[in-house]
Amino acid sequence: MIKTSLKAVSLGAIAVATTLPMAAYAQAEAAQAGSTDDDPEVEIVVTGSLIRGTPEDAALPVDVFSNEDLTKAGIDSPLEFIKELPSVGAVLGDTNQFSTDAQAFQGVGSINLRGLGAQRTLVLLNGKRTLQSPGSGFADTNFMPLFALDRIELLKDGAAATYGSDAVAGVANFVTRRNFTGLELQGDYTFIDGSDGNYTLSALAGFDFGDRANLMIGGGWQHRSELATTDRDFANRSFEENPSAFSALSTPGLFAITRIGATGLETTVRPDRGCNDLGGTQTGALCRFTYVPFDNIVEDEDRYQAYAQLSLDLSDRVDFTAEALYARSDLESINYSPAFPPTQGPRGSGFQSAFTTSPANPGVAVFLAQQGLPPSTAASPVVAVTNVLFRPFGFLGNPLDPDRGSGTGFAKSRGYRVSGGFDIELNDNLVLDLDATFWEADRRRAAPGIIGSRLQNALNGLGGANCNVATGTPGQGGCEFFNPFSNAGPGNPTLGLDNPFYVPGNENSAELATFLQVPNGVIEEETQYIFDAVVSGPTGIELGGGPLAFAVGAQYRKNEFDTRPINRESNLDVNPCFIEGDISCVGTATEGSGPFIFLGGNRPFNVSQSVYALFAEVSLPVLDTLQIDGAIRFEDYGGSVGSTVNPKGSARFEATDFLTLRGSVGTTFRGPLASNVAPNSVVALEGFTAAGGNFKSKDIFGNPNDLGPETAFTYNVGAILDIGGLTFSADYFSIDLEDRITTTPGDAIASFVANNQVTGSEPVNCASPLANLVTFSGNQCVQGTTTGLDIARVRTDFVNGPDVKVTGIDFALNYDLPLGQFAVLSAGGNATWALSYEFDDFELQGVVVEEGYDAVGFGNYLRDPNTVPEWRANAYVNLAGDVFNVRYGATYIDGVTDDRCVDRDPCFGTSNFGVDSGSYLQHDLAASYDFVAGPLDLQLQAAIKNFTDEEPGDAQLPLSYNPFIGSAIGRNYRLGLRARF
Repeated sequence: MIKTSLKAVSLGAIAVATTLPMAAYAQAEAAQAGSTDDDPEVEIVVTGSLIRGTPEDAALPVDVFSNEDLTKAGIDSPLEFIKELPSVGAVLGDTNQFSTDAQAFQGVGSINLRGLGAQRTLVLLNGKRTLQSPGSGFADTNFMPLFALDRIELLKDGAAATYGSDAVAGVANFVTRRNFTGLELQGDYTFIDGSDGNYTLSALAGFDFGDRANLMIGGGWQHRSELATTDRDFANRSFEENPSAFSALSTPGLFAITRIGATGLETTVRPDRGCNDLGGTQTGALCRFTYVPFDNIVEDEDRYQAYAQLSLDLSDRVDFTAEALYARSDLESINYSPAFPPTQGPRGSGFQSAFTTSPANPGVAVFLAQQGLPPSTAASPVVAVTNVLFRPFGFLGNPLDPDRGSGTGFAKSRGYRVSGGFDIELNDNLVLDLDATFWEADRRRAAPGIIGSRLQNALNGLGGANCNVATGTPGQGGCEFFNPFSNAGPGNPTLGLDNPFYVPGNENSAELATFLQVPNGVIEEETQYIFDAVVSGPTGIELGGGPLAFAVGAQYRKNEFDTRPINRESNLDVNPCFIEGDISCVGTATEGSGPFIFLGGNRPFNVSQSVYALFAEVSLPVLDTLQIDGAIRFEDYGGSVGSTVNPKGSARFEATDFLTLRGSVGTTFRGPLASNVAPNSVVALEGFTAAGGNFKSKDIFGNPNDLGPETAFTYNVGAILDIGGLTFSADYFSIDLEDRITTTPGDAIASFVANNQVTGSEPVNCASPLANLVTFSGNQCVQGTTTGLDIARVRTDFVNGPDVKVTGIDFALNYDLPLGQFAVLSAGGNATWALSYEFDDFELQGVVVEEGYDAVGFGNYLRDPNTVPEWRANAYVNLAGDVFNVRYGATYIDGVTDDRCVDRDPCFGTSNFGVDSGSYLQHDLAASYDFVAGPLDLQLQAAIKNFTDEEPGDAQLPLSYNPFIGSAIGRNYRLGLRARF
């Protein structure tokens, strides 16, 4: 027969305890996590140890969520499950392109225990490392085959002594089903106002081959439909309420007309017409442009997974298990602003007057007439037109997207993973596990970027793929003019507004837009090989509570990461300077600026990393009521990174029949990624406070010389009270993180140089010791003249940064009340109280660039660790019968304060919108009904999520809400059907 032990793929927690107490706790812990499965025969094996045969260990804080738990709660995606966990901080998964943390990760999901960063939560599939988003250091949870899962186990404790690097905050282990037979089909549809809805389909089949083999195969498809920002009023605020959603660079723009007059050169500066008509706000000479209506809350997305698993009994003493996963996520049409604003032009850095327009441009004559200015004549010719403040397309929309007028990008992720191994019983006590895992992930992503030199040529009539700039005639043959004025378009397509200043025939063609705006992005690939060998079992030494057990083993991991630009235009080795094809800037301070007006370029590079590890564990059941366990791990990265040794100990003590005490203490670590130590840089975008909130380039450089591992000292102390049907637990956790791997704070650097201004209009300090990290307009800083708005880009580097201390308390409560033979009523909840998240001073080049702070209760919008509410909690009431289940659930997230607004009133000019986000409380209802129809076991599922239509917390961010304080989806309805044969 196929052996039913779950071996190391769903590893037991660090300890071996006596059977009866552990089985009793397994039920209590499952209930704590929200389970309604009361089957006492179900053995739950929990993540946390390499010692075989361990059921659940109460010494460590572990939550277990079964597949049925997720179904009963109306959850059908990893993201939805993760966002409801109180122990989890800000996670990726929803659209949030305006956050530096989320850029380049559209369509990627993450899990972020304790809010320490997704890179510090180790994600496993069946106890082994799994697919990561390339170069990120964290697993893409959207790749998980939810249709094949048996349960999800969360170890909320440092586990580097067992699993190695990355398990600083804890471990999430996704465990698939075993020995599944039959056929299961699942489908559901979610109705969302303003959207075409989300839907999922999956199939899972299992076959036994005699008594010694089982094969399980399945596939799943999830579709998310586009949800536009215009479908949610709270995402579209006025300029007066939320100025962060507006830019001073627009079409309509601000232009300077220079002509030869009676007294010489005369210049008139005029704003273009139509700002208010097209949805903007005219403030003096500036047209405030909002790009938010062109963006989405949810992008159109398709996710696919295919999974296969084979279990073989090769003999009475040898088992073989193999599994294969293929997954992909496709976002074919990510919405962006019609075009990004210029932060540089072909003449250098700076957004003001970065471009000029030929007086012969057909749009100029119309502009002059609409302004009431005299036309260009032989007696008084217009000799220059300067685009003082300007953004291509702007409110007129991009001609490549006639429906919305948005700029369009894409992100496509693909990965596959194979894992297999042998369980060999060496004798009646010892087992040898030999396992190998390989995964490969690649990601192709691009956003639309305008090339500055092409745009300048087109403004002069020499634009287009078929135009020879050297020999062409402006506006003739294959050469086209780009019209930068508001007379170029019929209206604002995304808001459905007509343009009264439109002149038919003055439009910019789609062909010209295609030539000017090209995909700017990268192709990233990462592979990892992992080989494990573990011997475990009892020693034959009997203690008061059972046999002393151990595990010893070794691991080898090799990572290789490769990135390359998606085309020549994005390649900084080919186009390092402001002008496409120019290489004259090589060796100067402006090398690497690239030819795009807003987005940065990339360089190709390849890096690899090998890690060797040795580890051991011991389990000491000292008494029937006392369990003590220990583990130690040595891991060597070689080179400049070096090695680390990390021990851990844990204990569990049954003080009485109803009170159990538990605790753990140890050190954890995380080594730098191969991409962190690469001699290269990538470019992100950030709305710098010192630049008036305007988005500028942030260059992030790798550190190949002295970037070492980060380490953490962690401990947990907890108690579990179990009286009758009531279970209550409380656990205090503490994490002291030292030598934290991070980047230098770009916003703090810019603010330090700019004298902590927020308007962008005040002078900066050109003599600042950090001024060398900032590039200004014109590539120079003039004391008393250069302002915060002149910041063009900021350099940041990977470093071992200041220490961090995180403390908090986890609470869990569950009560079960049998209602005779009819049903079981359960109620309970989980909560995390964040006590502190304290950062030390950030010193850089001998100065404190960012003073230490406690992040709890703040949005932390431009500093680590993003949003940290003081309280996160969920609660439920569940009524379970033989054929039905009804569940009410609530999710609460405490409000936060904008960290930029401490001691500042009003915070943003005249607006205090979003200074306090307000809390979020979501109410859900879910129900299921089981019935039989011929050979089919059917389950009808229904859910109403957020039935009070709660809005997410306010924030002075472009989308006007904090994506980590609630959901922007609103009330939605889900219907599903599961069929089992």
